[in-house]
Amino acid sequence: MVLVGLDLRASAKRPSTMVVLDDDAQMVFFGAFEHDSELLDLVQEHRPQLIAIGAPLGLPTGLCCLETSCSCYITGPQKKGRQLELELSRMGISCFFTNKKSIISNLIYRGVGLNQQLSEAGFQVIEVYPHASKVILFGDKAPPKNSAGSIAFMREHLSSLFQWLADHLSRMDRNGCDAD
Repeated sequence: MVLVGLDLRASAKRPSTMVVLDDDAQMVFFGAFEHDSELLDLVQEHRPQLIAIGAPLGLPTGLCCLETSCSCYITGPQKKGRQLELELSRMGISCFFTNKKSIISNLIYRGVGLNQQLSEAGFQVIEVYPHASKVILFGDKAPPKNSAGSIAFMREHLSSLFQWLADHLSRMDRNGCDAD
């Protein structure tokens, strides 16, 4: 089973990171892309059975967009965001809520669009949240993602889970760790 992990950025101005794992969970591709068309070409080349994207891939029930000028509104009981975001909050895991006041609206729109394109092309796509995975895997000892020791911590702990990462650690920045 070929798997793709994506650390998606909000726009093509900053490269997004893609990791491809083969049937043996060995890394066969580690690289960056800027434009969605590049990603679509890479996905066609590698033909993964599963694509995991580190970005919101859908809107809360009731929203057709994130524009404050639109009359759509969240119809869920909390009216704060999506159910999975509420569950993460209950677990004590911080996240940005997907709503009309979201500071990551560009990332949300890009994720939703890519999810639609990839799904229509026949690929199975799931949403992942690297910060939540880090907290669940490593607990409170994991430093905040923008702290000085965060990359070193993630390199060390990811390489203990995946020995094949040793050959790639020098290239692994925060986005590469998230894509893994």
